[in-house]
Amino acid sequence: MFPLKELKESNRMEGLSTIVVTCIINALITAMFYILVAVGATLVFGILDIINFAHGEFYMLGGFIAYVLFGQLHLNYFLTLGVAFLAVGAFGFLIEKFIFKRFRRMLLQSFIVCMGLIWIFRESMRFIFGIWDKHVPVVLKGIIEIGEISFSVERLVITIVGFLLIIGLYFFIDKTNQGRAMRAIAQDPEAAALQGVDINYISSLAFGIGCGLAAIAGVLIAPLLYVSTGMGAGMIITVFNIIILGGLGSVPGCLLGSLILGFVNSFGGTFFPQALVNLMIYMSMFILLVLRPRGLLGHA
Repeated sequence: MFPLKELKESNRMEGLSTIVVTCIINALITAMFYILVAVGATLVFGILDIINFAHGEFYMLGGFIAYVLFGQLHLNYFLTLGVAFLAVGAFGFLIEKFIFKRFRRMLLQSFIVCMGLIWIFRESMRFIFGIWDKHVPVVLKGIIEIGEISFSVERLVITIVGFLLIIGLYFFIDKTNQGRAMRAIAQDPEAAALQGVDINYISSLAFGIGCGLAAIAGVLIAPLLYVSTGMGAGMIITVFNIIILGGLGSVPGCLLGSLILGFVNSFGGTFFPQALVNLMIYMSMFILLVLRPRGLLGHA
């Protein structure tokens, strides 16, 4: 038998290891959700040289689609994911085609357009749905327990869906003609045009895919949080923390930035006050921008 002191130390170590493993799981789940939102904005900047400050509003649209289709009309949840991706993606395609097309690689002008879109989307949703937060029912109830570690089934679903989407995006960009065209435009638009790439179509397609991924994130998070017209505002700050940390326009940097921010939030929120965690994040961002303005994996 353990002496009493050794027994207490053993219990303390077991409790600490459980907390650490739980933090790691929560960090991976959080990072996967961040990736879904941020990778679209990264893709848009890499190809169009547009910082889409309205990206959070497409995430908000996904949340309201979940509220209407799944919460009110009781459509299958996974079918709702597909509808949100296609509907918001097509909407984003048209917005780029008819609005952003003339402002490509024009940061100031595109910023002004984004500000206008933010207010149009937000006030439109307030006019249609009102100012109160909307509740979306839980999709998959239950808790998975592994020893002393437990996490919800819904969070596991977010991780799995996010992982599959990232794999699908990788194969799309790396293996398809449209994906190769996107990479060519990101590297040298003029050379891509000379090789016969339809710059207008590919740019609109990239913008639409980015918006569709943001909408999927909105559908995934809707049952865990309330849906509101202001949900995109807080998310866009996180998105730009990630893409600045990883490097503007770098998809691998977006993945790395999401992982870093997920782990910082998970471990920091467990052991320190959230205000201190936020301060640490922004101070780290400030120091990084001073020492390495391009981000961790960004190009000069």
